[in-house]
This record gives sequence, structure tokens and C-alpha cells, in this order.
Amino acid sequence: MGGEKVRRAHMLTKAYIRAWADERNRVDVIDVDRNFGYPSSVNNATVRSFAYDPNIMTHDLEQEYSVIESNGLRAIVRLRGEDPTLDDKTVAAMIAFLDMHLNRGRYADQMEVRTPALLLKTDGTIKGVELNAADRLLLSHSLEDVIRLKAFDLESWEWRIYPGEFITGDGAVLLFHETEGADLCTVAYPLSPTQLLLIGKPFDRPVALNPLIAGKSRRWLVGRPGTLRKGALLPARDGKVPPMGAHGPASES
Repeated sequence: MGGEKVRRAHMLTKAYIRAWADERNRVDVIDVDRNFGYPSSVNNATVRSFAYDPNIMTHDLEQEYSVIESNGLRAIVRLRGEDPTLDDKTVAAMIAFLDMHLNRGRYADQMEVRTPALLLKTDGTIKGVELNAADRLLLSHSLEDVIRLKAFDLESWEWRIYPGEFITGDGAVLLFHETEGADLCTVAYPLSPTQLLLIGKPFDRPVALNPLIAGKSRRWLVGRPGTLRKGALLPARDGKVPPMGAHGPASES
């Protein structure tokens, strides 16, 4: 595999979550898998060793993500600005970033999982192997039933920025449908602790987004210092522990 392996991989893009940091570069983190909340430096938040280094596949997933993150962060900076003018390049970069965040989130709690598989080699022999999360992330690109935002023509949807108070997490890309089984109509994503990107149809009623982000996130939640709960969170992961004294969940799929 080309390129240098990245030992400390951030599962939530470091430059993105820095917006939640204080002047000491610290954020609140909840590790959902451990059911534990704690303060962390941005440099150490959501880090897993060699998270995107495939065991079997040869594609440089870390390099692919690096390009998407670099372009996406430029788009996010523009969207966070006072005059978030959108051009085709900015929109395309943001959609790619959302797809990356969405797909990484699906595997956020599976970094230690190893999946037995059979590998058919070019010489016709079969070898038993173990797929890691990075292998499965790469293989997921060929799954037809996985939602890819780039397939929804989001470029032609309306893009808005709303103020509020938001946490983020590996499940922070929220997808809404008007009714069960209906087509996707709205995508929501916190750009910063105070800004929400809403693509598509606006909400027709108040929606408590922070509990939705907490419920959809499989491994990591990040918030401003002093906003997320610390220590052991009880009861254990059953969806009933509010990350920050907020409201009941709204419907989302």
C-alpha cells in the first residue's frame, strides 16, 4: 500500500471538531462504547490506532480521506462564514465530506472487529483471511443498499444555515424522510457548536437534534467543554442517557 501509515487516526476529522474546543484546545468527549465521558485535547479526541489501514485491501484509504477532509474543511470554513456563497466546487466538496462522515460513522464502533473471509487469489487458490474495519469500509463502496448522498442531486436542493447549540458525533449526518419509506428530503449536519447546515426541505416543527445525534452515534460524541456528561454514564448504552440535559428525541431515519 502506498504512502506512510497513519498510526493515530482521528475518527472525527480533527480540524472539524476543533470548532468545539476552548482556548486550551479541549473538548468534551463521550466514548459511547465505554459509556464514559471525559475532557480531551482535540489532538487526542476520537483517535484510534491505524483505524483506516486495511489488512487485506491495497487501496490507500487514509490518503483518500485526507483529500476529502482537506477539500471538505475548506467548504465548511466557507459555510461557517458570514456570506457562505456556494459554488459548484464548494457544494461537491461538502457532499463528499458528508458521505465520508456518514460512511465512517457506520463502522465507528467496529474498529476492533475482525471478520473471517475467504480470499480468492489470482493463481486460483483460496486463503483464509481476516478483514478489519478499513477493509470493510472499502468493500462497502460496492454495496447497493447503502445510502450515498452524491446520488441524491443535493446540488439542486436548498442549502441553509441555522443558529443553535449543537454537539457532534460520528452519527451527526442526520437523514430525514417525510414519511416512513419515502424518499430522502432533508440532510442536517452541525458545522460548528452554533451553526447547523440544513439541505433540502426545512423542518415544519421544532426538532431536538442533539438527542438524535447522540442516538445515531455509535462510538463518539463531541461537545464544548462543560456540555457533555462526565464519568460513567448509567444506565449502560440503552439510548436513554441524555448527553447534555436536553430535550426528547424527534423522529429521524
